[in-house]
Parts: sequence; structure tokens; C-alpha cells
Amino acid sequence: MIPPGFLGTRGDLLMDLVILSFFIILPVLIFSWIKVRDGSYALHKRIQVGLGLTLLIAVGLFELDIRLAGGTFQIISESPYADAWWLEWIFYVHLIIATTTTLIWASLIFLSLKKFPSPPQPGEFSATHRRWGTIGMVAMILTGLTAYPLYFFGFAV
Repeated sequence: MIPPGFLGTRGDLLMDLVILSFFIILPVLIFSWIKVRDGSYALHKRIQVGLGLTLLIAVGLFELDIRLAGGTFQIISESPYADAWWLEWIFYVHLIIATTTTLIWASLIFLSLKKFPSPPQPGEFSATHRRWGTIGMVAMILTGLTAYPLYFFGFAV
């Protein structure tokens, strides 16, 4: 079992780390977007691959944590809102967005590593990369925005 968290909620250590990670991931993601628009393609690539690998490990540990604890609904069962339809709705919206984000981001990183030269520079894949990168960035922001109320109502109150 994962040790208790440090935020003073019912969340465990990994839950607290994941919720706080969005305060780092989202600004880094926006910074990466700004840098690529400035032509810093190699820096953008390093940031994206680094974030991707970090999130792969973090999400893997987080999913293991949830499974070992008996699932999301078991984890939030102590919340006064555990049986509220709207908390379940927030969870499913978050799950759909987070899963979609993961698929978009992982696919885009994989394809970009294959289709862009090293060092990276614009090419035939650029328009597709730009479109799906924007969709992925918006999806990651939505993942974070839906994680906050889920954490708050599931663990903090």
C-alpha cells in the first residue's frame, strides 16, 4: 500500500504527487509550445519526450496504485460525495479525456520521432504534428482541469 499523502487529504502519496504534477506539467507544456513557435525544435523535442517518459512512469505507478487500492470508487468511498451522480460524472469525463490525451500524446511522440529528422526541423509531417499537438495540448489542459474537482470532492472534503 502507498503511504499517506502530504496534502492533508485522504489521498495517498501518489495521488498527491499526481495532482500537484499538473501545476508543473501544464506550464512546461505551454513553455514547450512557445519554444517551438520560436523555432527551438530540438528543445521542444527534448521537453516533449521528457514529459512523455515522465508521465508514462507516473501514470503507470498511479494506475497500479488505484488497482491495488481496489479501484477509484473504493478510493473515494470515504468522501461525503462518494454516491453523488455528479462526482461519478466528473470521474468518467476525466477518464475519457485522460485516456484520449494519452493516446494522442503517445501516438504523436511516436510518429514524430519516426517522421522528423534528427535534429528536428519542419517537414511534410509538420501540419499534422501542429494540428494534433494543439489538440493534445488542449486535451492535457482539460485532463488537469477535470482532475482538480475529482481530487477535491473525492479526497479533500
